[in-house]
Amino acid sequence: MTEQLSFNNFGFIGFGLIGGSIAHALKEIYPSSNIIAYNYYKIKTHKKLEAAKQDGIVDNISTSLSDFSDCDVIFLCAPVLTNISYLNELSPYISENCLLTDVGSVKGNIHKAVAELGLNKNFIGGHPMTGSEKTGYANSDSSYLKDAYYILTPTEEVPAEYTSWLKNFIITAGSHCEIMDYKIHDNVTAAISHCPHIISASLINTVAELDDDGKYGRLAAGGLKDITRISSSSPEMWQNICLSNPDAIVSFLNRYIATLTNAKEAVISGDSDKLMQFFESAKKYRDKLNKWR
Repeated sequence: MTEQLSFNNFGFIGFGLIGGSIAHALKEIYPSSNIIAYNYYKIKTHKKLEAAKQDGIVDNISTSLSDFSDCDVIFLCAPVLTNISYLNELSPYISENCLLTDVGSVKGNIHKAVAELGLNKNFIGGHPMTGSEKTGYANSDSSYLKDAYYILTPTEEVPAEYTSWLKNFIITAGSHCEIMDYKIHDNVTAAISHCPHIISASLINTVAELDDDGKYGRLAAGGLKDITRISSSSPEMWQNICLSNPDAIVSFLNRYIATLTNAKEAVISGDSDKLMQFFESAKKYRDKLNKWR
């Protein structure tokens, strides 16, 4: 199986920031490839897809999932729970040799759905760990994949050459590819992605409750704006993620609340040593993050 001969027809269900960015990368790497995108509106024009077609990123727009039966690779790029609902409708049209992947931030639910539909031999979970507070195709660009980590969670039944092809595409697009078990993925992303959004939203909502006359907002500088930047992301997407990964999220939040409680007690008691240790350990680990890239 060679890449270009076998994987030339690509399908996208969901075409926002991440889906659009992957499609941009596909067109750059495989200029002769054909990309079909799904118009879920069915009875009206999908303006974002029409824009992508004008840009030469999308070749065909379809209102029927049956048109995806000729796809070599299908990317599920809608919100997490929406991807799972599409799977039931899409499964009759997934050819035996089709590679099916997604870009969701949670893997447990979709791996379970894939197994129930008998699609394990087709599926590789995918999670490009990139993005922005900006949303939609209009903001998409292949540069979002540059120097980002892109996690793959292949099933045990998917052919190794499928994983090799997807890994090669990811690396060629400029990402760092990491392969891991989907359960480990969900625990890790709960800590480094999902809960930070909950924490950011909790902080900005608490400030908003206090800000009757706009004084807090007017005086807010880099600290508050930096730590809450991600709260400008899509509420629907993060609602989906929280509903899809509750166990790992709650487990981490319990640890985080305990850490906050300890910090609160140190402030109340005026324990200068404990406060110094609290901030020093945070600085030490935070400074490492830049070195790990």
